[in-house]
Amino acid sequence: MYRLFNIFWLIIIMNLCFIHHGETSSLINVPLNPEISDFNTETYRFIHRLLNKRLISGIPRGSLPFTHGQIATFLKDAFEKHQNGQIELSPHDLKRLNSLLAFYSEAGTGTPPNRRLHLMSTTDESTFRLSFDLSAVQHERTRLIDNVSELPSDEGNMHTTTFHPHIYGQVNEEFAFSVDMAYRFLYGDIFDDIYVDESKYRQLEGELKNRTAINNYLKFKFPWFELQYGNDNLQWGPGYYGNLIISPNPIAINMVKLNATYNNITYTSFTGELEDMSQEINQKYISGHRAEGYFWDRFGFGISEVVVYGNRFEIGYVNPINIYLINEQTISRADGRSPGSGDNVIASVDMRLRPTDNFEIYGEVMVDDGNPAASFHHWDTKFGILGGIYLTDPFGLSDTDLHIEYAFINQYAYTHVNPFNVYKHFTSVIGHHIGSDADNLWIAFRRRFTDKLETVFQYELERHGEGNIDKHHPEDAPKDDVWTPLSGLTASEHRVKLGFNWVVIGHYSIYGNWTRIWRRNIQNMFDVNESANEITLKFLYRI
Repeated sequence: MYRLFNIFWLIIIMNLCFIHHGETSSLINVPLNPEISDFNTETYRFIHRLLNKRLISGIPRGSLPFTHGQIATFLKDAFEKHQNGQIELSPHDLKRLNSLLAFYSEAGTGTPPNRRLHLMSTTDESTFRLSFDLSAVQHERTRLIDNVSELPSDEGNMHTTTFHPHIYGQVNEEFAFSVDMAYRFLYGDIFDDIYVDESKYRQLEGELKNRTAINNYLKFKFPWFELQYGNDNLQWGPGYYGNLIISPNPIAINMVKLNATYNNITYTSFTGELEDMSQEINQKYISGHRAEGYFWDRFGFGISEVVVYGNRFEIGYVNPINIYLINEQTISRADGRSPGSGDNVIASVDMRLRPTDNFEIYGEVMVDDGNPAASFHHWDTKFGILGGIYLTDPFGLSDTDLHIEYAFINQYAYTHVNPFNVYKHFTSVIGHHIGSDADNLWIAFRRRFTDKLETVFQYELERHGEGNIDKHHPEDAPKDDVWTPLSGLTASEHRVKLGFNWVVIGHYSIYGNWTRIWRRNIQNMFDVNESANEITLKFLYRI
């Protein structure tokens, strides 16, 4: 992989020879991880709302992240249409639009900021900008178990104090860099399922524990595409609660990424390094590419392909116009370290359709090995399906959003006989967060009473069979074995959540939630049940 990086740096040097004037933060990505930055969740939700109302259109929203420049373009488009009388915005939407226009002013919105954007910044306006932002977050979590099962459960009060330093800069339109960090202090009753893959510092592993996550990258803009190198997250697919092929569940992946957008079509290709908790796995890579287009002003279509491979680096997978389903056999059969297993190729097709304004239907089908057309029930037919609807202002209720989304992933999807090729980064699934042998129903209803205050009702059902991502098909099982939907004894979890958020874009936010939880057959053990309450309160302040 070192040769690849040498070529990358040569391209960088050549690119720096070309200078143009432009906006001084337009290349910076809007992070996908809501726990590593501020106001990124509000940004994406508002853009999704504008898209579903068809106040803006022609945007392939299934290939994320967006950049500051893209967000600024979307917001300006909506504002200009509103001013020209082409579209109508509710008073709350208009105020939120103006707040975001001010927040992304340096990306070229033309709207002056309504408060200080940076803790420190230096610029010569037209050529470069170097900025330092700092946010502080206090996050309180309380878990109360009603009837404690025989298994150990997390219960008590967990406190997290987080600082979000963000250093970033851009030179003209050609070069940008970003270092976005979450530096956390955990104390009280520390829950093991929170920040599981983030970095730990042993010197603080007493009553006070430390967790840290970072997204950092360099970015270069060429006439035909953008090139990025560093740690970042991706999200591919139409889902709002999860995606089958790539979701931002894992911590950032160290990658080289190429992205090109032509009118309403975008193409992304990347190669990255994956990590695993097993000491025996120290060379693991992922390559992927995705093409997505938005057509006829109502229909979006995307196709994605990813390969995970280990124990060596394959330059053949770096080719951005490769077809893994064809070339994988040629590339992997030459490697005899895992005879017959090959590399792990996963492909998906997704679509989204808006038959009328305010109403989106979307779906995704993922195939991981096997041939569903030839033998749908064979154990090696690994697949997942996802579908949902998104309604804005349903039933005439202004300033509301309704999501209904369902996902199913069958017994052996994401697994692999070669442990190097299991579809995960550290302990987190790269695809949908529910993992293998599971399904999930998610319903969320949001209502904004002002441009700052929003209430949330959410219901979720998640079920798991006895399979998991590390449990591949037994080698001694019959060759004609079949997969089982939610195999063995099914474990289930129902969640009902009531919440609110008060957000002043660019200044501070307050999130509060109460969740009632019912768990049945915990860890697939018969009649091991419990019910619980979870209360969370999160306060963020941008200094």
